[in-house]
Amino acid sequence: MNEENDRTILKTEYLVNLLKRVFLDPELELKEWQMTRITGGLEAASKIYRLAGFATIRGQREPWSMIMKKIDPDKDVTDPNGFRYWRREIQIYQSEFLEQLSEIISLPEKYAILKNPDGSVCILMEDVQDEFQHPWHINQFIDTAYQLGLFNGVFLAGQSIPEDQWVSRDWLRKYLMHATPMVDFIKQNPDHPIVKALLPGLSLPMTLALWDEFPRLVNSLDELPQTFCHQDAFTQNIFYRKGKFIAIDWGYAGIAPVGAELAALIGVAFEFSKFPSTRAEELDQVCFENYLHGLRDAGFEPDRKQVRLGFILTMTLRYVLGGVVGETLPWVLDEQRRKNYSEAIGISEDEASKTEAGVVKYYQRIMMEALQSMGLGFIIRFIARTILWAIRFAAQRIKFS
Repeated sequence: MNEENDRTILKTEYLVNLLKRVFLDPELELKEWQMTRITGGLEAASKIYRLAGFATIRGQREPWSMIMKKIDPDKDVTDPNGFRYWRREIQIYQSEFLEQLSEIISLPEKYAILKNPDGSVCILMEDVQDEFQHPWHINQFIDTAYQLGLFNGVFLAGQSIPEDQWVSRDWLRKYLMHATPMVDFIKQNPDHPIVKALLPGLSLPMTLALWDEFPRLVNSLDELPQTFCHQDAFTQNIFYRKGKFIAIDWGYAGIAPVGAELAALIGVAFEFSKFPSTRAEELDQVCFENYLHGLRDAGFEPDRKQVRLGFILTMTLRYVLGGVVGETLPWVLDEQRRKNYSEAIGISEDEASKTEAGVVKYYQRIMMEALQSMGLGFIIRFIARTILWAIRFAAQRIKFS
């Protein structure tokens, strides 16, 4: 269904009645309104619109707006425990689970959930405006890291983790397996221009060596304390309103190791959130310390090494393998998906096909920290695998030159 047809989902009579409930005015009169597609909604099965207009509210002409997230059914993501489940966010809005944590983290106010004849579902919600200007100053990252520590910490301190069917479990392992077709593509096409742009120099053989070892790394994460996480808490999904911490896009929410929550905040801070990559180390350090502070204030005394391991292993696996290989590569290889991707995150198609040098350097540093945490034997095996992949690609180039 295209965007023009999406507008027909909302009948004027339905919208008027909804606004009457929202503004608590049975006499409200809708004067005009429009629906505009806005950035966001990277998933192909979702679209995000802003509905806005004017209405006579208690006798005064007033502007109004709300957000409509339209989620189409997706037959490929029907496992409630899968890393991507098309109904997860819908069910979170239908549940009351997060209401008990509203002093720490909250959802936008839900106005309605509309089920459509074609099987799609629309979530109509508050149009939250972040009180901080974007791109964020480092102080907003610091505060968000603290709030995420509080959020994760309450579960580690004794708050019951939800057992609902929609809760994602074993998210990272399933997410990584999704990258398998692109790993195979890289092995067959190491000199493809897009592959070389996304994984320059040693990044390519190192990435494939990491792929060979990822099951063991995920097993190490499974041994850490587990908590309930948003798992996609970066600047486009976080808002502040009068100091209140509000999160949207809960489609990945579920159980993950302590420290993993920081991965999204920092992992995409440089390209999505426009934080300067020259300050990557500084951002890492201050966010990590304040996440620990949040865990403590929630009543959980963290083991610093465990939290750091949860963060760096998740960063390495999620953004080097899952993000670059499993997500970005197929997007930029496909012309239409590349266009949708660049529009959704507000960058050019050329920018979407490249990885900034400073970002590559930071990821490589995080990867080496993660590998060192696994011990000398693991490092030696990883280096050997990297060398073997580099030799294999060099041999391929000689063969076909």
